[in-house]
Amino acid sequence: MDPRYFPLFLTAPIFAAALTYEVEFIGIKESEVVQSMKDVSNLVSMRNRPPASVNGLRYRIASDIPSFIDVLHAYAYYDAKISSDIREVDGIYQVDLLVEPGIQYELGSYQVYKGDCTQIARIPECPPFKPKKLGLKIGDPALAVSIVNAELNLLTQLSRCGYPLAKVEKRRVIVDMEEKKVEAASCIQEGPFAKFGPSNLLGLKTVQPRFVERRIAWKEGETYNSDFIEETQARLLNSDLFSSVFINRGDTLDSQGELPMKIRVTEAKHKRISLGFFYATVDGPGGSFQWTFRNLRGMGEQLYLEADISKRYMGGSATYKIPDFLRMNQIYKAWGSVSRENIHAYNSFNYVLANAIERKINKKTTGSIGLSLEHLDVTKSASNGNYLILSLPVFAKYSTANDLLNPTKGYSIVYQGIPYQSFEGSDPRFYKQRLTGVFYIPIGTRRVVLALRAQIGSIAGARQRDIPLPKLFLGGSEDDLRGYRYYTVSPLNSDNQPLGGRSAIFATIENRFRVTETVGLVQFVDFGTVSLKEMPTVDEKWFKSAGFGVRYFTFFGPLRFDVGFPLNRRRGIDSKYRIYAAVGQAF
Repeated sequence: MDPRYFPLFLTAPIFAAALTYEVEFIGIKESEVVQSMKDVSNLVSMRNRPPASVNGLRYRIASDIPSFIDVLHAYAYYDAKISSDIREVDGIYQVDLLVEPGIQYELGSYQVYKGDCTQIARIPECPPFKPKKLGLKIGDPALAVSIVNAELNLLTQLSRCGYPLAKVEKRRVIVDMEEKKVEAASCIQEGPFAKFGPSNLLGLKTVQPRFVERRIAWKEGETYNSDFIEETQARLLNSDLFSSVFINRGDTLDSQGELPMKIRVTEAKHKRISLGFFYATVDGPGGSFQWTFRNLRGMGEQLYLEADISKRYMGGSATYKIPDFLRMNQIYKAWGSVSRENIHAYNSFNYVLANAIERKINKKTTGSIGLSLEHLDVTKSASNGNYLILSLPVFAKYSTANDLLNPTKGYSIVYQGIPYQSFEGSDPRFYKQRLTGVFYIPIGTRRVVLALRAQIGSIAGARQRDIPLPKLFLGGSEDDLRGYRYYTVSPLNSDNQPLGGRSAIFATIENRFRVTETVGLVQFVDFGTVSLKEMPTVDEKWFKSAGFGVRYFTFFGPLRFDVGFPLNRRRGIDSKYRIYAAVGQAF
């Protein structure tokens, strides 16, 4: 016999005799606990390499028991017992692991001590280390992961008040078998008090160091606070100039009691060209172009050149932005645009020169104020004319919504006010304002959300005939009264041309259902009325529409496809339905 085949003859009987088995955990209902037990089990992980005998199977079970007990202790089941049973069914061995978890122990107390675990830790520069502040609740199950997370929160809290070199020296856990409670403690060595030292910038190529330095949230010599590091990282990443930002500190203090800081960045591509093509029942076929330069003069100043063309709209614009203008979180923006809009309500040529200052006041509040000069040439409408108008637009928004493109809870209040000064007509001044409220109400879980929106608007001042038609209220768009012909919902003249309105009320109700992680369904109803009166009124004719939509959720936000049906369809004006597509929820 060829000796090369000898090993095969030795191993063949072993695999032929190997038994097949299944494992089931009985007595524990928590799927998370069961999964954790499976994760540490050789019995489960080595099923594809079965033992040759029942005794070998019993050995595997016995070797797993200590690991199972450790897992159950981690979930605060300190009275847990485990037994096993093996039975053969149709040539397959069934292993039943019988778990008696017992009562789940509660967290009775949690203390933070100095390194020797004899003295309660009290550090003058830091707030008291209370369990609630560290993410623990006395009386909750004494889970090991909760205690470990509390220690991580403890180190974070220490790093916020000048002790970034702190360490947890030991952990003390006392299990009271009579009271069924766990007394836990962490013993820390806080290390030396530290201040921010000099910052070293690495990785810059075209961005000026001054741009980064202006966005550093701390000052050299200031008490070390890890929140400032996170804030600096967010400021730099939000500038869109960097694809990555890493901030590290030194491990030892210098002679001034300071920790040197190192900021390493990777610059993103600053120039971008994008082309887009689309088709919609509102616009017909169309395309778009955008060229962007996000690092003009090396200080993050941005220049955008954009062009759009479709059956309804054609235009181009140039926009210049200065980030952190005069102060952090404040943008100066200047732009000019030329456009032509050809819709059923009117045909207009617009020329705009404008600028604005936009400011983020806090995480929930933003506002802006600007100055704009606009020339409009309006034809093929119920009110033709040439207009040269100066405006001072004001915008304010307060929002607690949890997401920009796919909010599931919270609310937003938006106010827009624009005083206009017209250089045409006998009554040149008017003031347009709109107030919008949006509410997102999760029903049961975040997979079902009731979204509500109400808008009310008014134009005061000049007579209607002296106000350019595009500045009046017109309903029927992807934003309100979906399904109606674009910007035609308003009082009409004898030729069925929209007159526009001086006031309007719009409301929308949407039921949003997230069916899977990537697909959602929407039902919606829109209401609206547009009036010639200066103040909004509910006595005018109300228009209603209904429809449905599909959402496809991607990493950058949901893709939206809606179909709207006008319930007060006007013959010769409105089609039976309209289709809308965009990125993000309707509101």
